[in-house]
Amino acid sequence: MTIWRGQGRTHKGRRPANEDTLVCRDGDGLWAVIDGMGGHDAGDLAATIIRESLESVALGGGIAHRLLAVDSALQSANHAIRHHAALHLRSKPMGATVVVLLIYRDEAAVLWAGDARLYRHAGQDTVMLTRDHTPVQALVDAGVLDERQAMSHPRAHVIYQAIGNGDKLELEQARFDISADQQFLLTTDGVHSVLTVGDLARLLGEGASESAILKAALDTGSRDNVTAVKVSADEHYR
Repeated sequence: MTIWRGQGRTHKGRRPANEDTLVCRDGDGLWAVIDGMGGHDAGDLAATIIRESLESVALGGGIAHRLLAVDSALQSANHAIRHHAALHLRSKPMGATVVVLLIYRDEAAVLWAGDARLYRHAGQDTVMLTRDHTPVQALVDAGVLDERQAMSHPRAHVIYQAIGNGDKLELEQARFDISADQQFLLTTDGVHSVLTVGDLARLLGEGASESAILKAALDTGSRDNVTAVKVSADEHYR
């Protein structure tokens, strides 16, 4: 049986504080990156609430059951964030984007809200398995913008879905089969706002670590917090 392991790192980059966080539960097949919003304290707390929900969620059964459990945990986190904002912040905006990768046997699933992303790398090819919940992504889908234009668009950081963004949380999800020759990369927008899919394909093809990917993002000019989790099959258990 293939055993999957994740390595993650987060860095505040050029920001005064880090509102990003991550989760690596190798033994349970769950990995996530989270990008808090609302300024320091609010964004950091929102990300922490989500991280703790994902760290404590009980996972069992097949991939469908695991998806339901994670969805429920994130719905609870959404309620907790909304409740805190109403009580302590006069309903000031407070929330986070998130992407969660689940692997069980030869199946995987991704669950996300916002513009945190999951990529799959195999051979020399890297593809994005998520779709940003942003107006700019809609322009890309319509063929109005290409990837580079989208990255520099003045509304690139506007999102319409996030945990804590509304009373009703709509999470997008997808399921897919996997094989041991694939790798997965989860990133917050501090990384992919400056590194294209081609850039990430080159880095992953060269065997770059998650730390090297963060360094590449910062060297390219990212001004945000940066977080990446790289998940691959343990070569001893393929």
